[in-house]
Amino acid sequence: MATIPGDRWLLVCDVDGTLLLPERENPGLEEFNRFIENNRGRVVFALNTGRSLDEVAMVAEAGPIITPDWLACGVGTSLYSGFTPDTADPGWERAVSREWNREEIRAALSGCPGIVEQEAWNQHGARLSYYMQGSVDDILPGVLERVEPWKDSVKRVVALGYYLDFMPLWAGKGGAVAYLAEKLGIPAERVLVAGDSGNDRDMLEREFRPIVVANHASDLDDFVVGAGVFRSESPAAAGVLEGLAHFGAF
Repeated sequence: MATIPGDRWLLVCDVDGTLLLPERENPGLEEFNRFIENNRGRVVFALNTGRSLDEVAMVAEAGPIITPDWLACGVGTSLYSGFTPDTADPGWERAVSREWNREEIRAALSGCPGIVEQEAWNQHGARLSYYMQGSVDDILPGVLERVEPWKDSVKRVVALGYYLDFMPLWAGKGGAVAYLAEKLGIPAERVLVAGDSGNDRDMLEREFRPIVVANHASDLDDFVVGAGVFRSESPAAAGVLEGLAHFGAF
């Protein structure tokens, strides 16, 4: 039976910890790959990760993750339809290239105790990225005090107690998913988002169908108890499959 546009789902998954869990031999990944392969056309599959395009290609161009239809990289700051830079989506590039207070915030955080700027290749015009060198509870109050003037125009993303990003409100993982869903004409109730850590909150907390895998990081503990959130009993890709079944896509 042919698939009509209204029957399509958009499935957006984080990579590390959500689909890939090599220390446990990637539970459920083979079955997940078969599901995607058998449902091409009915399910649009996208990866949404903090990895760069080259780093995503290492695990999704030739496996172990099946080739996605779309790639959102750099915590949602770039969107691609393939594994080469020339496949960048021009509409999303324009959307994230708007001016914001990046350099003013960077100057305000210069010398701030407990944080160090990430390497140049991890930076982006729509993201300001740091490593935290100590306890989040100890470091974050001082950081937030310095960025107080911009609290209503930027968002901060803390992940795994180590990564700290600042982005304009329109950027990030959630913004990339919202843009892609609109571009594809897929309504929010048929958009499934799966993650395992704090940098996934931006897409998990939106109006989409959220799936949080069993091996999620502690920075999602408060989120998984919320209404409408599916928390799997299985880790990684096996848990994503549980979520697909729960929401009626599998």
